[in-house]
Amino acid sequence: MKKLLLVFAIVLITLSGHAQKTADIGIWGGTGTVWGDMDDNTPFDKLNLNFGAYFRYNFNARVGLRAMFLTGSMSRDGMVENAEWSFDKGVQDLTVQAEINYLKYVLGSKKMKFSPYVTLGLGVSYYTYNFRPEDIYTFNPNYPEIDYDATGKPVANDREESLVVPTLPFGIGVKWAIGQRLGVGVEYQMRKHMSDKLDDLDDPLSFVNDIGETVNYTSQNHNNDWTGYLGVHVTYKVYIGKKACPAYQSKD
Repeated sequence: MKKLLLVFAIVLITLSGHAQKTADIGIWGGTGTVWGDMDDNTPFDKLNLNFGAYFRYNFNARVGLRAMFLTGSMSRDGMVENAEWSFDKGVQDLTVQAEINYLKYVLGSKKMKFSPYVTLGLGVSYYTYNFRPEDIYTFNPNYPEIDYDATGKPVANDREESLVVPTLPFGIGVKWAIGQRLGVGVEYQMRKHMSDKLDDLDDPLSFVNDIGETVNYTSQNHNNDWTGYLGVHVTYKVYIGKKACPAYQSKD
């Protein structure tokens, strides 16, 4: 994680020396998926609709900085240790990412109208965690947070909490300029979540041993929660400052 933060900081420092002053706004639509603690993690097995918008500041023909917001549903049905499990919740995602073009790309330019690109940055996600001890009991009766009544049965003390979770976002895509101010693109984004609660399973195989110690399998930095977003976007150039001269364009 420290290496990723260092790379991100170096990119931002580099950007500050190239001020071309153009900016775009965009809308985004597609589907989302979750990789978590369930046994079957087939990507995009359910159509989880997500949409959003972004603002991109372009430092030059190769590098921009994007602030992006996505919102929609994340859900999955499957098994955990041969027991049925499912979840369905709304997730809001906010990121700031450097966007680096493989080729020179400028909206409105006939010579620089297409490019693959990569993104990398920092973000946060907001969602609820629903703790369901009776369901967890079906595959792990020794889970640390389960309470029991006098007969030894799990107590139905379901609870819900709201979480704001740091994420590490990154992605790849391709984009085309289709006019002086309009562009389209296709991209795939992923998020590494610094929490294990997105699928309502928080280290589900942890247990209390015979001497009362809790045995864990995951930590905050090593957990099973990832999200992926596959979608298309439409971009519109909203501001043009001082245009770069042809020599500057060819230099960068």
